[in-house]
Amino acid sequence: MTNVRLEPMTAEQYQAWRAAAEAHYTRSLTASGQPAEAAARNSATTYTRLLPDGQKTPDHHFWYAYDGDRRVGFLWLTVTDDAAFVHNIAVEAELRRRGYGRAIMRAGERWCRDNGLTRIGLHVFAHNTGARALYEQLGFTETGRNLAKAL
Repeated sequence: MTNVRLEPMTAEQYQAWRAAAEAHYTRSLTASGQPAEAAARNSATTYTRLLPDGQKTPDHHFWYAYDGDRRVGFLWLTVTDDAAFVHNIAVEAELRRRGYGRAIMRAGERWCRDNGLTRIGLHVFAHNTGARALYEQLGFTETGRNLAKAL
């Protein structure tokens, strides 16, 4: 998987990606306990706030990841000062559990180092145990914790 490369999304790719990404975020919020209607509203609000200029929002970078000619996933990160924040990463469903998530993250880390960044962070939902395990294997450590209680 070391041959995974990142290529910037085209405007057309970005539009399709964004619709799918918002829908996925809605499902994650629902899985975390939000009612479906509130999750959809919160997802749309979050993406609008984070990306007021869409793909052209400053300091946001969107890539599709490729292994040869095959698209294997995507990565979205933001740069602030000397740090990056991974907003979203995913591997194509039929290619999961084959090391592509690790390879995409490593490619993102290379991009960060090549661009003078010294730190990379991310958020992971508690229910996403597979991703949590991967990030820990990659050397990420917990820096905070959000808790919630249903009333």
